[in-house]
Amino acid sequence: MTDSHLSNSEDYSEDSSESGSSEASEDAPPPPIPVIIANWYLNENLVIGSIFKATHLHTRQVVALKVQYVNHECPTNRYERHFYPLLQGGIGMPRLFASGVEGAWDYLAIDLLGPSLDNLYRKSGKETMDLRSVCSIAIQVIGRLQFMHHRGVLHRDIQLGNCVIGLPPNDKVIYMIDFGFSKRYIDPYTNRHIPDSKVKRDFIGNYWFSSVNVHCRGKVPSRRDDLEAAALMFIHLLTPRGLSWTRNGVPKTTEAHDRLKAEKRKATPEMLCRGLPSEFEEFLAYTRRLQFKECPDYAHWIERFRNLAKEEGYQDVDKFIWPPPVPVVPTVKSMNTPLRARTPALPRDEMEGILNGLGKLNLGTQAVLGDRTNVQAAIEKAKEDAKIDSTRLDGKAGTGKGEVIIISSDSESGAIAPLRRQAAPKAIRLNRLAGQASSATDNATLARLVKEFTDVLQMNSSRTLTKEAFYFLDVLYKQLDDPSVFVRTTRRYAISSPGQTSWALQAYVSWNRTSRQHSFNEQVPEKEPARVKLGVVARLRQEVGKCQSNKALAALVSDFAKVTNKSTGRTVTKDGFAFLEGLSERLKVLQ
Repeated sequence: MTDSHLSNSEDYSEDSSESGSSEASEDAPPPPIPVIIANWYLNENLVIGSIFKATHLHTRQVVALKVQYVNHECPTNRYERHFYPLLQGGIGMPRLFASGVEGAWDYLAIDLLGPSLDNLYRKSGKETMDLRSVCSIAIQVIGRLQFMHHRGVLHRDIQLGNCVIGLPPNDKVIYMIDFGFSKRYIDPYTNRHIPDSKVKRDFIGNYWFSSVNVHCRGKVPSRRDDLEAAALMFIHLLTPRGLSWTRNGVPKTTEAHDRLKAEKRKATPEMLCRGLPSEFEEFLAYTRRLQFKECPDYAHWIERFRNLAKEEGYQDVDKFIWPPPVPVVPTVKSMNTPLRARTPALPRDEMEGILNGLGKLNLGTQAVLGDRTNVQAAIEKAKEDAKIDSTRLDGKAGTGKGEVIIISSDSESGAIAPLRRQAAPKAIRLNRLAGQASSATDNATLARLVKEFTDVLQMNSSRTLTKEAFYFLDVLYKQLDDPSVFVRTTRRYAISSPGQTSWALQAYVSWNRTSRQHSFNEQVPEKEPARVKLGVVARLRQEVGKCQSNKALAALVSDFAKVTNKSTGRTVTKDGFAFLEGLSERLKVLQ
């Protein structure tokens, strides 16, 4: 076969003179496959009727022997053998050891490889494949296509059955196989890209993942179509029960095929990738924006999927590991975590030494706890100390600053210890955070304020959302939903003492009256059962990491505030704090 045939491999019909067989012989059924074909002994059938595990009679080399009847209506072996020399030396590209025609059988001796991704996916029994595995598949498959396209070859039959893993020690490498539908897109005589055509062509490829341009519009395939097919394959693995048009099996009639094409044509990237990481939607949209002769940016998308896996906590994602490793979820430690959970356990021998030391401890003679003879003397001394402290404090009076201070007189020298400012009460700190949120101009600032908000809520044992906390959520919601509708307060916070009403609350009241939206801190007719809040907050905790915009985060903040307001006690649960921490982390990502 000449190179000109390879550049137009859609036409599989050949003259009878070239095939060397008569019309009568083409219609005859194929004879039984022999046990030995050209020094290869066929051990076992790997794929029914076409691929065998074979051993060379002299060298004992074990290969996969791909056997095809010479008069087959689609003689893919005849075309496939010409592509292996172009692809030799690439990672994930099988080697061709021998090929030829023996009697009525056309054979290819290639690398013996492991199971296909389709086999692994089906045998797992799960509706979807895990994200780490799909990211690894995306990284490797895009890399394989980059190599093939660099050698001037299109695959044109991207599917799970044509992606297989190697045998040890290459069991973490994904191989591309089955080049029977492949085509050279660089003309070997002119070294130019093949031309586009508006003439509708017959469909060559697979029903599930072929691109819309090739499958539904009959256009000439190019590099963009290989990548679009790969994108659909990745999305299929992450979609429960797969892509919608794959669920009814291979179409048996023209009407069924037309319905499948119509469903594929109307499926937008947004529809297909709902609930998936944004990288998959963006990758599919990117492949559909590419021009016919445009070279894709393979390295960019390999890095995008690698970074996605790293953001989800996966390591060494360039290797495809099956079964997938169990993800190590880091323990979230907060103020709610018991001390025993935050402190690493002591070794057994060290703990034994501590217990033995306690057993040998001699406390000596101790005073009786019930002895009250010195109680009166201690009371008198405490009164005298209090008088001395009050006398010293009079010298500091009249400053007019109204600060809350702590006076300590327990120094050994008897001198007054330096004055230190007491931490501001929770309500004042919440009001200040709300004021800072109202003037925030980027997500990084909002992420920091949400983190501080979470810390302030946990600064004491109370977990109740007060009106100041709801004020912060009101401001945060309006900043996330639409910063332009938020009315900034013009008064600054002048807090003279904890008992005095702050300007922030006065501004909040006037702002709440003029705002176009109601505050989350409003009276509800009746409280909801606790199980309702637990279910909603658990859902919010899971969804916050998948949001792709500030508006989506605003909707979650609204749900969190409303369900907390309707619950008895308006307390924040552990899932609630986890949601707030996840909100802070997501805001950092969405900068």
